[in-house]
Amino acid sequence: MNGSGHKPHSTLFSRASILQLVCDLLATELARSRGRSSTALGAVGWNEATILGEGGLDLDSLERLDASSALSEFFHLSDYGAEDYLLTLPKLGDWCDLVAQSLTVGSARLTFRTSGSTGVPKRCTHAVADLAEEVASWAHMLGTVERIVSLVPSHHIYGTLFNVLLPDRLDIDVQRARGGVATVQRSKPGTLVIANPTLWTHLARSCPALPRGLIGISSTAPMPQALAEQLVRQGLDQMIEIYGSSETGGLGYRLRPDIPYTLLDFWRHLGNGEVVRHGVDGLVRHMLMDHSTWYGDRNFQLEGRKDFAVQVGGTNVFPERVRDMLLQHHDVVDAAVRLEPTRGRLKAFIVLRGDRQDDVSIEHIDSWCGTCLTDVERPRSFTIGREIPRDPMGKLADW
Repeated sequence: MNGSGHKPHSTLFSRASILQLVCDLLATELARSRGRSSTALGAVGWNEATILGEGGLDLDSLERLDASSALSEFFHLSDYGAEDYLLTLPKLGDWCDLVAQSLTVGSARLTFRTSGSTGVPKRCTHAVADLAEEVASWAHMLGTVERIVSLVPSHHIYGTLFNVLLPDRLDIDVQRARGGVATVQRSKPGTLVIANPTLWTHLARSCPALPRGLIGISSTAPMPQALAEQLVRQGLDQMIEIYGSSETGGLGYRLRPDIPYTLLDFWRHLGNGEVVRHGVDGLVRHMLMDHSTWYGDRNFQLEGRKDFAVQVGGTNVFPERVRDMLLQHHDVVDAAVRLEPTRGRLKAFIVLRGDRQDDVSIEHIDSWCGTCLTDVERPRSFTIGREIPRDPMGKLADW
């Protein structure tokens, strides 16, 4: 496909990409039902011949139903009338066949889910043609890329764009690397490495010398300036930071963390942080999720999130929601929750009822949190005290 042409949506996904998406969706559903991390399940060794039931992945009836629902929602299989067939098919390859057919004669949309840190995950539907337009913009900006190494899952919008649509458009290989250290260290010049700030931090600590000729892409959270500079010192040719969300897709990018973002060319700024694009279904308008300062119509600087979310392991987490959950414990009368930047996890300060000060332990509170908070929401350190620490202005102080 040349740079000005457009593929029909049915041919934007290679067979390998469809398998990759199906495996990542299934691994996530199995992780949820079996109480394990999706990285641990990993889909390692899965292929089209992998049996879904007994003797293979051993999906029980509920797991198959949940996975079928997730697959149907993501690919809009109901548009094709195919979702019920998923419950009867025996192999992963059969699921891929059904998805490929639906992309040919059915849906032209994909639906992604947010992390659900506010309590209820949000469904974010995108036209495949709009995603393809964004990928065309990235392909033009990146120029020659020989291969892609990705450390992120494919069924989130960031992964779908860079693990699936971009390599298929450029007709290059993508290598999945869970953990990624050894794979990145063996990478050759011309490799594009896809990760998030948490994974880049891991790579910076584990790879004191990176191979020359690598380009990094980071998204899902701001890239700390010190981390980007450290990675360049360790050998990375360039770090491209992408700003966007599951709701919007990519909005802008910057090539260094000390300069403003540049709005992608298919978006237009209307003022006051509102942007608009012409999608296949009409005009799409969004308000930036962060406060912003604009320099002309194309460049902007971020000034902090409007919803006060923080990033834990590449996932949006809301400390106020965690605080509200802590206050539901019958022995807790006040609480404060904030991010501990050095660890990238939440910490909590707890005030107990006066008659329970000596009877409730940190271990008890921590165990209770495990029953009502997700792993990324769960504070990793607790402090119990008589009152919430505040500065002379009455604002929350650190502890």
